[in-house]
Amino acid sequence: MASHFLVTKWLHTPTCSTRFLLFLALSFGLNPGLSTKAADPAIPAMRPFYLGFTRWPSDLTADGVRQARDFAHAHGDIVSVMFIGGIPWPEAHDGKPFSHDVEENLAYRPPAGKKLFLSISPLDKERKNLAPYWGEKDNQPLPELWRNRALNSPEVQRSFLNFVVRSVDAMKPDYLAIGIESNVLLSHSREKWEQLKELHRKTYAALKSRYPTLPVFFTTEVLHYKKLASDARGSDQENEVADLMRHSDLFAASVYPHMSYDVPRPIPAAFLDFATRFGKPVAVAESGMTSRDVELKAFNLTLRGSEADQRQFTELLLRTATRDRYEFVITFATTDFERLCAKLPPPVDDLARIWAYTGLQTSDSKPKAALAVWDAYLKAPYCSPRK
Repeated sequence: MASHFLVTKWLHTPTCSTRFLLFLALSFGLNPGLSTKAADPAIPAMRPFYLGFTRWPSDLTADGVRQARDFAHAHGDIVSVMFIGGIPWPEAHDGKPFSHDVEENLAYRPPAGKKLFLSISPLDKERKNLAPYWGEKDNQPLPELWRNRALNSPEVQRSFLNFVVRSVDAMKPDYLAIGIESNVLLSHSREKWEQLKELHRKTYAALKSRYPTLPVFFTTEVLHYKKLASDARGSDQENEVADLMRHSDLFAASVYPHMSYDVPRPIPAAFLDFATRFGKPVAVAESGMTSRDVELKAFNLTLRGSEADQRQFTELLLRTATRDRYEFVITFATTDFERLCAKLPPPVDDLARIWAYTGLQTSDSKPKAALAVWDAYLKAPYCSPRK
């Protein structure tokens, strides 16, 4: 990690940009001639990005929900809310009331002073088809009239936009993703990818007209983009993602390095350097690294990981985010959730175990080595270099 210095004079300069540029100069070995005092090299002088988590529960209990929520609020200044279990398709299309479950989710607000990042996916969990139905609960079968709708059909376009607008008006997020790991669909179906691109472009244009200052974007799954996922190897990820990025305010990455055997250990220093090539602000919409080996019996494979691997990934991620001035960095799981996995039926339990040990604390609330790195950055004062 590059050495960092704390310059007292920075605290009184007129803009965050000035202070941050000086910080970068010092961090990467340049000397602008200011008097400096060495600080703990693990703690940057300032932080240009928000840090946060989703509220994914550690267990299917009230205590599991509370444990994750409280950790997210205590160890971050942005909260990620992801609607990944479906869309209330007919209700949104017809302007009818939503179910109690939908309204309860729309009622969430982060603690005072913390930012909100909202993600809504028009795709199912495998990123292959239209998202399921969200009625009295999520992940329900699609109503009959919606089962064969194309992603760019007028009905899907109308319903998706209406749901996003009602969600934004209710929750007032600071950042909005209208596609989650959208590029994975390209790995499965070029025809449906073209449909999704049309849905995204039209939704993006309508939202920017209505909310001109709200950052609107989609997220990109990094292993598919880099063709480190076997399904992606025949797809034109670079050109297609670049094309859709013309209708996106940020490049937002989803990155879980342990999910591919082709990612070297330690993770290369330049692993995320490609993210700046689009000329847009960069963010990490979700991320994680397993802190132990995970045996997946249903898939007859073992994912490799350790606390040292998790710490190295966290250091690399946050160091890169500092250098390239990311907007925010989200870690998906606050807490290991093997207790949740144990309550799921096979093979869904094994699927969930892919991410079960990516939390920054154990299910018994014991901090992992990566948490010390995370909290060191969190303690650094936030200061956007773009203001």
